[in-house]
Amino acid sequence: MRYERSFAIAGRHDKLIEFVRTGEFSTPALAEKLGISEQTVYRDVLFLKQRGSFIRSVKRPAAWAYQLRDEPATVTSETRSSST
Repeated sequence: MRYERSFAIAGRHDKLIEFVRTGEFSTPALAEKLGISEQTVYRDVLFLKQRGSFIRSVKRPAAWAYQLRDEPATVTSETRSSST
């Protein structure tokens, strides 16, 4: 059961990355498309950032959206302490 759940979460993360790559979807839109809560979107984005995905928030005309950049994020003790 745990394996199946991990597989489902990994699949959700893959779909989230696909949507974020376009830079067009807000948190509510991502939650709706993925069938999850907005809080889960926030947690998943944080998880992906911690794993090296360079995801940032960008201001669009209608709302804020997540955008995936090609550059990998590097986590150092300096960036970790400045983000808390």
